[in-house]
Amino acid sequence: MPAPLSLRTRRAIDDRIDGLREQFGPFPVVDATRLNNPEFFEHGVEMFERGQRGAAGARVTDDDGRLLLLRDDRDPETWVLPGGGHESGETFPETAKREVREETGVDCEITGVWRAVRKRFVRRDDPQRRGYLLEVFFTADAVGGDAGVEPDRLDDGETVLDVRWFDEVPANVIPVVTDPTAPPVV
Repeated sequence: MPAPLSLRTRRAIDDRIDGLREQFGPFPVVDATRLNNPEFFEHGVEMFERGQRGAAGARVTDDDGRLLLLRDDRDPETWVLPGGGHESGETFPETAKREVREETGVDCEITGVWRAVRKRFVRRDDPQRRGYLLEVFFTADAVGGDAGVEPDRLDDGETVLDVRWFDEVPANVIPVVTDPTAPPVV
C-alpha cells in the first residue's frame, strides 16, 4: 500500500531541499499553507504525480549590480522576480533558467539559492487531504540576452507587462525580492 499523499509529497520535497543544500549550501526555508478548492487541490496532486514538484525562479543581477524584475497581469502594479512552474524531468535550477529566459529574454547562470518555500496545500473541504510542493528562488548572474517582453516566448495564459533592470529596488515589490525570509504571498 502506498504511503499517504502528505507523507510521500513531504518526503519528496524534503529530499529536494536536502539536495539543493548539498549543491549550494545553506539557505532559508519558509513554510506556507494554502487552502485549495477541491479542483485546484486535485490539480496539485496530478502535478506531483506527473513529476512536477512546484515552481522556481531567480533573483538575477548583471555585472553592474542591477536587479532584473518584471510585472505581470496578476498584480500589474507590483514588481516580482521571474519564475514559474517546474516541469517533469527538470531540475529546479533548470526550471529557474528556463523561466527567466521565457519571461525576460535574459540568460542566467545559477549561483546559489535565495530561498525555498515548502508549500503545504490542503483540500478546503477535507483538511485531512494535504500534500506538499516546493517553490525555489535562486540567485543568478545574467550571462546574455536582452531584457524585454516577447509574447511569443511565454506559455499560454501568461502575460508579462514589463521587464526592467533596476539600479535600486523599487518600493512596489513583493517582499521576497529584498528579504529571503519574508512570508510568501499565497
